[in-house]
Amino acid sequence: MPEPAKCKQWLEKNFPDVFAKLTLGGRGQIKQKKKTVPQKVTIAKIPRAKKKYVTRVCGLATFDIDLKEAQRFFAQKFSCGASVTAEDEIIIQGDFTDDIIDVIQEKWPEVDDDSIDDLGEVKK
Repeated sequence: MPEPAKCKQWLEKNFPDVFAKLTLGGRGQIKQKKKTVPQKVTIAKIPRAKKKYVTRVCGLATFDIDLKEAQRFFAQKFSCGASVTAEDEIIIQGDFTDDIIDVIQEKWPEVDDDSIDDLGEVKK
């Protein structure tokens, strides 16, 4: 539109919630506020077959932890297989939900106790 002031008024009148999320930038341009990603590490135990489980660890990348390094560390620490399966997910073969919180805090002290969520057993 040739008149940005009218556009802003229309947006504020018709979509006040969207207008509230936007902030004015330089030269009268509307810029969207940056969303902050909460830093959480989630741990879940996922059933695999009969009485076998895998442990899923998500959220280490939000703390700038190299996932390949973490995968190798978990595999060596627990003497099992581990793999990076998604952009921020590590799968460890076996149920290590009881030990993994202490291991993460020992290896990476920037991950505090409040930043770790244990989801328990999760269905596939």
